[in-house]
Amino acid sequence: MPVPSLHKNKATVPGKSGTMAFVLALFFLTLAFGSCNLFKQAKAYERFVHSQFSIHDVKVLSVSGIDVSQMNQYADLDFGQLISLGIQLVKGDLPSVMEITVEGHNTSSKEAAISGMDWLLVMKTDTLAKGVINKPISIPPGKYLNFPVKVSLNLSRLIKSGSLEQIMNVVLGNNSKEEFRKLGIVFKFKPWYRSGKKVKKSPVYFNIHPIIH
Repeated sequence: MPVPSLHKNKATVPGKSGTMAFVLALFFLTLAFGSCNLFKQAKAYERFVHSQFSIHDVKVLSVSGIDVSQMNQYADLDFGQLISLGIQLVKGDLPSVMEITVEGHNTSSKEAAISGMDWLLVMKTDTLAKGVINKPISIPPGKYLNFPVKVSLNLSRLIKSGSLEQIMNVVLGNNSKEEFRKLGIVFKFKPWYRSGKKVKKSPVYFNIHPIIH
């Protein structure tokens, strides 16, 4: 009876060196894939900050808890609302919610994207409001994207003088966009980007000046 070859059996069992080579290959493949993914994210972030931005629209949604989103003029306010707003104006406190629509134009041929942003609403050296957008924002190649930002602020700080009628006409009137442009408000944003499993923030703010369409 032939005796089984021990040499042949050993050849079919992977050695330690072969296993180590496989593990190293898998490690470097994972590292290369991760590096490629990080590079893509970095380029998408770079394209976003180099996109063109403008303030597309500014609309006041409420003043002192009164819904003004569907009002077009001072005369649309009823007597009770006028009394309430008058009292708040005397106090110098007109808490308001404003919606600013920012328009971004990705002029590149690839996606522009960030992981979120910190933002500021500034008038000259006065910071009127600040907040965050805690979600990704992506602009397809060659496309425009509008993203709304809700801002809570004291309207008395934005419009510092004038009667209640004058202030509300600025807020509600057909020329409100032009009036807000004259105020020189600037929207600033600090974009976030992903680095591995961590989200990091740009060290600087980018300004969007009041070019309202």
